[in-house]
Amino acid sequence: MNTECSLCGTPLTSMDTLLGENKLSDGGILCNKCLNKATNINKDLVSDLGNYNIVQIRNMVLNGGGEQEMAIETEEFQTIQIAQPRIVETPSQSIQFTYTPDAPSRLDEIKDQIVATGAKLSLFVDSEVEELVNVLDDNEKLIAIAEGKYLYNNLEGIVVSTEKRIIFIDKKFFGGVFENEFPLHKVSSVQHDTHLMSSTLKVYTPGFTAEFKLYIKSAAKNFYDAVKDYIGRSEDQIRLQQMQATIQQQQQQQAVQQPQPAHSNSEQKEAPAIIFDQLEKLGKLRELGILTEDEFAEQKKKLLAKL
Repeated sequence: MNTECSLCGTPLTSMDTLLGENKLSDGGILCNKCLNKATNINKDLVSDLGNYNIVQIRNMVLNGGGEQEMAIETEEFQTIQIAQPRIVETPSQSIQFTYTPDAPSRLDEIKDQIVATGAKLSLFVDSEVEELVNVLDDNEKLIAIAEGKYLYNNLEGIVVSTEKRIIFIDKKFFGGVFENEFPLHKVSSVQHDTHLMSSTLKVYTPGFTAEFKLYIKSAAKNFYDAVKDYIGRSEDQIRLQQMQATIQQQQQQQAVQQPQPAHSNSEQKEAPAIIFDQLEKLGKLRELGILTEDEFAEQKKKLLAKL
């Protein structure tokens, strides 16, 4: 049974669950405080809360009512947004109409990535979430996020992780931002611990240990599970692993698309361009020390046999 508010993460009281009217369509439950905030934005929630899930409620509250007209997802209906026409003048002075859908903003991308992590955040860190636009690079993907306190200086904010670094952010009420980051290639280990109502996350680096108290009981473990495969690895190593996975996936797809001829024991031949591309990638792996000379020679022999 849920014991925490799905929106702010505070423990539910008997008053929150007594009448069973705070329950969402996905099984989540709102505390009375969050329910009041949501119903002040959308009055229909008073009688129709059970048709909304936590993602819709969170977006509705974060946007301050901008999502009041949000369509409820069903299998029978789909909301379609029609872009406004843009007038384009060609060199011959003729007029044409083209439709250009609005591209999602960087903040929209970050919010989508937050939703994908399944993390629970309260309204108190809205400003820190918006600050991520200025903190993260354009190509940085958020893989973990949690709300809590940085015990080194007792500041409260959010701790996030991308594929290359862990960052703590606190945006002060009267302006200014405190930011501290820990590159993952310098992190030796990450540990988590669970308490009665909260959890603890520790990030170990040479000469310093950063400790965070997270306000959700399961937050530290979820954060650890998301970052454990990136600890101690440089950006080059991450890219190389992704490259290796891509090569392996391409080889598997080619094996499915080009099966061996019946009654043939010879290996399937491949296009020279594909082989040379894979040889080039293997050479990069050898130069960076990922593959030994023997491993490189073995893989090269297998690829050349497919010509």
